[in-house]
Amino acid sequence: MLIIQLMDPAERLQYRKGTLIRNTAIAINKMSNIFNMDGLGIRFTGKTPSLVFLNKLFSNDAFKSSWNKITLDGIEFNSEIVNFFLNMADPFKEFQICHSDMPLDFKHKNAFKFGSNDYGDARWVTLNDILKIRYVENVTFARTTLTSNHVRHFISYWINCPDDMFSYMSIIAMETIQLGGLFNELIVLEYHDSPRSMIYFTLAKSTTRDFKLLFIYHEANYVVLTAREPSEVVKYGNLVKEFKNVYKIMELLEKKKTLEKEFEETTDATKWRELSNRIQESKRRIHELGVVYLDGRATI
Repeated sequence: MLIIQLMDPAERLQYRKGTLIRNTAIAINKMSNIFNMDGLGIRFTGKTPSLVFLNKLFSNDAFKSSWNKITLDGIEFNSEIVNFFLNMADPFKEFQICHSDMPLDFKHKNAFKFGSNDYGDARWVTLNDILKIRYVENVTFARTTLTSNHVRHFISYWINCPDDMFSYMSIIAMETIQLGGLFNELIVLEYHDSPRSMIYFTLAKSTTRDFKLLFIYHEANYVVLTAREPSEVVKYGNLVKEFKNVYKIMELLEKKKTLEKEFEETTDATKWRELSNRIQESKRRIHELGVVYLDGRATI
């Protein structure tokens, strides 16, 4: 992706002929003839751009057809400007606001309708807002007023939701997030990342979701939630090797739990022996994939 940085036109040197927009558009077109461009990232810094400038910019074919990411970096919040971009929301494009305070009462129906939605100041975001998110790639909330209970409720909702909500979400809550007891009724695989952080794997409850493998990273007041297709290798730092069989392990853990339930309910001796053998076989395969049990919890 080609990234260009735009400031207020009055602060930029311009060629003698043409305008900043026209000259930049010419340069973009020439570069696109030299190499393949997968999109144009536009970063606005410094002085807040005017609506007049933005309308001219995005009426130019070179910008209108090629942009795929907008970043407002350190610009004083202006609702008209932000609304201008949110009204252009596209599930295949990205929007980011960073180093800028946003009003606590901010609302827009398209606030989470881009493919990637990144807000450095998300104190205006409520639990009700994030429960409505559907079918996006990325959501990043760097600063929020969400509490531990809000995050717990949201994670539970996400696991049980019949729809794919997002592929990646990160949240920094206003307090330490307590996840104790949240997974008691779920089949969970744990990874002890460090003394301060923990990784949990579980499966989405709905069979209609494409991204069934769920990954939860937790440290203090920070969580990262990711959803992956069963065929994807979960990547986290240098731990790809450890995590490559996670979905297979989760399937085996679910199978073992189902067999154990049948084992407890059966009164037939022949069925009892058959189930016992199948449970032992499941345990053997789980162990071969590197799973151990710590305090009764499956861990890799």
